[in-house]
Amino acid sequence: MSRSCLGRRALGCLVVLMPLTGVALGLPPGEVSGVGFVDAETLTWDSLGQADHFNVYRGRISSLTDGLYGDCHAAAIPGTSLSTPAIPETDVAFFYVVTGESLLDGEGTPGNASAGGPRTLLAPCATARPDHVMRRTGFGINEWSEARIGAIGIDAYIDEQLDPASISESDNVALSSRLSLYDPPDDVFDLMSQAIVRSVYARRQLEQQMALFWENHFNTDNNKVTSAFTDGWFSLDPTRSIRLSAEAQHRELEAYRNLAFNGNFRQMLETCAKSVAMILYLDSNLNLASAPNENFSREIMELYSMGVNGGYTQLDVEELSRALTGWTICKKETANLNDPLAPCIVDYIQPNPPGDWRAHFDVSQHDCTAKVLFQGTPQEVSFPDTCSTPNDGVNDLQIALDAIAAHPSTAPFISRKILQLLVTEEPTQEMIDALVAVWDNPGNPAGIGDMREVTRAALTLDAFLDLAGTKNKVMTPFEHFMTAIRAVRGTTNGTNVLISQSFPGKPGYLFRAKHPLFSNEVPTGYSELGADWVDTNSILERQNYGMHLALVDTTNFGSKPITLLNDNGISTTPGNAPAIVDFLSRRLYGSLLPPVDRQRAINFLLTADNGTPDPNYNDQRIRQLLGLLLGFAQFQLQ
Repeated sequence: MSRSCLGRRALGCLVVLMPLTGVALGLPPGEVSGVGFVDAETLTWDSLGQADHFNVYRGRISSLTDGLYGDCHAAAIPGTSLSTPAIPETDVAFFYVVTGESLLDGEGTPGNASAGGPRTLLAPCATARPDHVMRRTGFGINEWSEARIGAIGIDAYIDEQLDPASISESDNVALSSRLSLYDPPDDVFDLMSQAIVRSVYARRQLEQQMALFWENHFNTDNNKVTSAFTDGWFSLDPTRSIRLSAEAQHRELEAYRNLAFNGNFRQMLETCAKSVAMILYLDSNLNLASAPNENFSREIMELYSMGVNGGYTQLDVEELSRALTGWTICKKETANLNDPLAPCIVDYIQPNPPGDWRAHFDVSQHDCTAKVLFQGTPQEVSFPDTCSTPNDGVNDLQIALDAIAAHPSTAPFISRKILQLLVTEEPTQEMIDALVAVWDNPGNPAGIGDMREVTRAALTLDAFLDLAGTKNKVMTPFEHFMTAIRAVRGTTNGTNVLISQSFPGKPGYLFRAKHPLFSNEVPTGYSELGADWVDTNSILERQNYGMHLALVDTTNFGSKPITLLNDNGISTTPGNAPAIVDFLSRRLYGSLLPPVDRQRAINFLLTADNGTPDPNYNDQRIRQLLGLLLGFAQFQLQ
């Protein structure tokens, strides 16, 4: 084998591997030859008869002395070239390795390091790609998701997750037995517990992720909703208010869960506008003809659809507020729940009459005069005078939502947010345009703005599986906590430690990390951008959580790392420290640790609590090692 390095924009270097001859039938492909850059961004290599596709690995030149060849850079390439633009780092040099892979016989060798031994797979494509997919389409690895990808492949797994109804949960006892504890939800803590249980145990990972994404996008605050039920017009007792607010948020969450895969964005906007929780949260019930309230009209354009620079004006906020006057809530009979003009139950203070609380259009509080939205633009829409036919004022909401959903700012704004969740926090205009093109297709099953198809477009972009862009986003605290439980074969009842006290006198970790779901008083919801969650307190709580999870094993919260290791053929008896560290690293990060960190982890396992060398580690020391690894920076990323 020979090797040469070529410069690339002062930051690229290439490893060229020469092929071996005489490869026996049934063995993985031989080494790849002809590797080189034909221009500043295009890597090419020679065809290899035994290979069905190729994988490209990239690493820093500085790591060559450690015998490494870097991480999976691009996988399953059908041809013999790859566009790989330089990244904006100065004084950094990379080398590249290309391997052939046979669908029947596996991946070929990457060759030997300068010292003579085989190069170590830091992040082999066979591990890195599934790990990335599981982290971005859900809450990371667990046995079911890992086995499912192994059985049907990544593309089929993504397709299946996009069709959650095709994934049976009927025999998922781990999920159903825990959900039953909180169904129906009696308070916001039950709502959080449901979210935790689904995130950890559901096979429909993408469905849960998108349901929580949309609920957070159309944010409502449980505290505000509960207070609105208790005070003012409704004057319900606190216990009943707590239950009703939880039911209202649960109802909107489940509506978004359905529409994310069976509906369009216009329907989501209507769910938002008619949500009991939203009406109370943004004071639509106080939006009266005599005193318009602009809270909801501003936020539905700025935060929920068009974006702050979406092209609306203060006049549009005022006109929309007038158009949406008269919307409130009341208790209605069961047969009238979806009729905003149906009469309200007068004696709603009494809990016994059948029925439920829903959106209600109060004709007497609606501004029936003519209005204009987006005046003077191609999107201008007029609202007719309905003073002679007051009930027709209910249609002003439909006119407004149609106009907002169709506005040219809406599709790019929402597409960008979906890309930031699933692909990259800095999407290119090309990525946004690709999603908008799918959004605008009236032939989609749910028509224009079909949310499943827009999500599919994001997950099928080349950039989604471009592993050069992975592990560049910090998980939110909720994502971090859920991913940790799944990765270590953990257990949770959805309440202990995460919501209830994590230590005597201290609230659960979600509260300590400032991420209690359904309880953000700011209309923006919780940030989806990882950097917004990085501070000393947040990192400390994550590290405390990882150690707590690793060290306990109870029915309500804990982990089972010893059985996880043994079931995967990794002996936990003394003398196997490197294998234990490597397995846990791949499990937690989708890759091995860099050599320095790997040796530190091995040394930790071979050291007693008092700091003296001790090769006779026990199960408790392995648990401590797991807690240490859960606190490493690599686990913070997705």
